[in-house]
Amino acid sequence: MKYLETPFGKVKILMDDLEISYNAVKKQPNERLCPDIVGRYHIGVDFIPDGKEHEIKCIVEEIACSERGPESGEMLECQAFYNADHWKLSIGVECETGFLPDGRRWSTKYDYDAKYLDNGMSYVILEETKEEHFVFGIAWIDHVEDDLAREVQTWFAADITVD
Repeated sequence: MKYLETPFGKVKILMDDLEISYNAVKKQPNERLCPDIVGRYHIGVDFIPDGKEHEIKCIVEEIACSERGPESGEMLECQAFYNADHWKLSIGVECETGFLPDGRRWSTKYDYDAKYLDNGMSYVILEETKEEHFVFGIAWIDHVEDDLAREVQTWFAADITVD
């Protein structure tokens, strides 16, 4: 199987914890929002919902990171990973997660959910999900030490709605 290689390790896509093949599509950096990006890819997964819960994971196998954390935004659930060599990797999904205290979903725009993983991100297919195409945005950049203007670029690059 062919894998997307990042400075953090190999990217794998799993459907219900079973590895599936994928095609990583190289995207050009947005010159205004993320001109210094070293790598930017979209990985699309087609899945026809069957009324049962499923999970589509985008993980970095044996990820070599020193720190990680969420960096979500409007219609974007995204997680950042940092390593000791001052690289930053972001994995994003188009979604708004969360539920209200009464059990209703926070956002009614999406009929699926997302999950933050120790080594990536996932789409959670719910019983009511009708969506059939799920895209992961993956981006990385070097030299992020003490440079917020440079660091934020992976957030824009991992947002699949930004082109």
